[in-house]
Amino acid sequence: MSNQTLEILEALKQELRKEGITYKALSEALDMSEANIKRMFSQHKISLDRLEKICDLLHLDILQLAQSAHQQRKQISQLTLEQENQLISDQRLLLVAQLCLSDWKFDEMLERYSFTEPQLIKYLVQLDKIAFIELLPGNRIRKRVSPHFKWHPKGPVQNFFAEHIQNEFFRSSFTEKNEKVLFISGMLSDKSNHKIQELIDELGTAYRQQLREDKNVALAEKKGTSLVVGLRNWELSVFNELRRKPL
Repeated sequence: MSNQTLEILEALKQELRKEGITYKALSEALDMSEANIKRMFSQHKISLDRLEKICDLLHLDILQLAQSAHQQRKQISQLTLEQENQLISDQRLLLVAQLCLSDWKFDEMLERYSFTEPQLIKYLVQLDKIAFIELLPGNRIRKRVSPHFKWHPKGPVQNFFAEHIQNEFFRSSFTEKNEKVLFISGMLSDKSNHKIQELIDELGTAYRQQLREDKNVALAEKKGTSLVVGLRNWELSVFNELRRKPL
């Protein structure tokens, strides 16, 4: 699938969010199941007929959607390694960047974290300078990163989070009502492995959708929540050591 097609689909999702049209509402309009709607977007597979129907629902034509996609193309999808190093050199700056990614408002940041107003403005100005956000009048924040924004694989920020995931995240029995862990081990073909990866992508899409739906929920009603899903070719070392050695 071409980058242009991906950009148009992302612009379509942005327009749906702007109009407050949920996947459930879209499924009713298209006479499809909500699961199939989610799969259609996560797998980037949509027919021209369905695209036209969704555009009609949004009171847009496909040309206008393409123009919206062109505007989004100007957004950045990744920082430089130097910029990532700048973020991890000041963990408060990294925190503010993460909060911006999660659509926190200026007042919410001040309410939850121990920033003074001048300190927070200083960090937001730093993020504005690297085109991560645009700091607007009244301390309003507009993200300038793409919806496909990612930290560098094995880069400074990803390594920082990986270290804390290993040292902190799994220090839990995962028995509380708001916790869940799933561990399954078995033998999979490469084809099946790829299918599971697609399902993980769908789970990520669903999680981000819930974040957007909770955007206007009062801060006091929300809790910091992290989702970690991993898939790799791996066996417990104690089992792997029992494998028969090749002759």
